[in-house]
Amino acid sequence: MPRFYHNRYPELFDSELRAATRAGFVPLEVSSAEFEALAVEGERMIYVVASGRLLVSKRQARGEHISHPVLADGGPVEAAGEFEVMVHGRNRVVTALNNLSGHYQPRTESLRVAVEAFERRGWHVSQGGIHAYDLEAP
Repeated sequence: MPRFYHNRYPELFDSELRAATRAGFVPLEVSSAEFEALAVEGERMIYVVASGRLLVSKRQARGEHISHPVLADGGPVEAAGEFEVMVHGRNRVVTALNNLSGHYQPRTESLRVAVEAFERRGWHVSQGGIHAYDLEAP
């Protein structure tokens, strides 16, 4: 049974959502053509695993900060953090993956969920690129 993490700052969600809406933000599914186009840029992005979906975004959109809860529409997640990818021909590799999310503060075991989510969608996760943070408050 997966563990769910809840937004620790729900009072910020409405303003974060308004900022994302102003920026024209739309969360991307990892298996989408839009994500494939974004992946070749090679910059650090954020992700959440929520309701069986792997949703991602750039950290900034048109000058607005995008938060993990905006990706998850304010709901609970099974995993959240940051990642980087590399595309080389048909090879798709997650070169860096962590569980760094101040809003959700997922435990290190959430990384297993993230790895499985990326790999189910055809992205190999480099084990040397996984970095665990243990931010959960007592």
